[in-house]
Amino acid sequence: MTQQIDLNSRTQGEIRRLAVGRGNSLNLDRVLVPLNGYRRSEQVLPFVSMLADWFAGEITLFHSLPPTHPARGARPGQVQYPDAPHDRGTTLAAAYLEEVVSRLGPHGVKSRWGIATGNAPEMITSRSATSSFGMVAIATTARSRAHRFFAHGLLDNLWRTTSVPLLIVNPHHATLNGAPPLAPKTIIVPCTRGSSDYALPIASALAGASRSKVKIVLERSASSGTVEDELINMFTSDDIDVQIQQGSNNFVKQVIELQSEHPGSWIVSGSMMRSGLRRTLFGSVSDSIARQAIGPIVVSPDPKLTRQRKRAAHQATREMATSL
Repeated sequence: MTQQIDLNSRTQGEIRRLAVGRGNSLNLDRVLVPLNGYRRSEQVLPFVSMLADWFAGEITLFHSLPPTHPARGARPGQVQYPDAPHDRGTTLAAAYLEEVVSRLGPHGVKSRWGIATGNAPEMITSRSATSSFGMVAIATTARSRAHRFFAHGLLDNLWRTTSVPLLIVNPHHATLNGAPPLAPKTIIVPCTRGSSDYALPIASALAGASRSKVKIVLERSASSGTVEDELINMFTSDDIDVQIQQGSNNFVKQVIELQSEHPGSWIVSGSMMRSGLRRTLFGSVSDSIARQAIGPIVVSPDPKLTRQRKRAAHQATREMATSL
């Protein structure tokens, strides 16, 4: 069953201006974009460019150099300048990031870049938490449960450490060759019991700023007359066109099919961000959607988890500074 709600008399310009304000309060105008030098990682750039346009924001391109032991590569009996590999890596990374910035500039995208040395997920988590970024955006293929049981990828490591929402784009479904990705006209919000409330403000801001409507897919266990009324009131108070669709037995498949039916649509999902063995064995709705989505998905961590991880990131940063 789908419910359609009429909006009040605010103009589209006023609705968008208010949505931009809500997004800026969530720091959606500041996005951290890790790039590793491969073209696949750049597949996220058209989508973060949309964010920068909607919220008049800035993106920060980020590259993490692996730590190098001073003796690495040295032959017995030879003296090697310890920082030479790092200096070459910094020079190459800076040239690469400056080239990407120069490509974004003509499209009106405000961007800057930064480089750090250390474990990539740790550096990304630390930078995003301590520099007030509202989102980390990556292009990656989410690994299957069986695959990540033996080896974790960047997404798996960020999933267990991030304190800010993740924008995930599967590079197999996004291409920089040919026509650019479509801007969304629909924001899809899967609502499950206890894990959707913190995704709703992001969905509202994205919908208003991009002039999109919201389609909520409500899981059966979360459905009640009170829940539907609260969801409707929240979005209509922000002047967002909202529809509620009752979930089917195969909830994840229903969400993926809905994204397929609406080209360019984004999914915004809240998550408890399970990690380790629990995520490998049991997964979650957001985890399953992230692996199957054919378009962008924004995964927002639980606020309590966000606070815990931010404290941990700040503590790790302080410890790193005192150890130097």
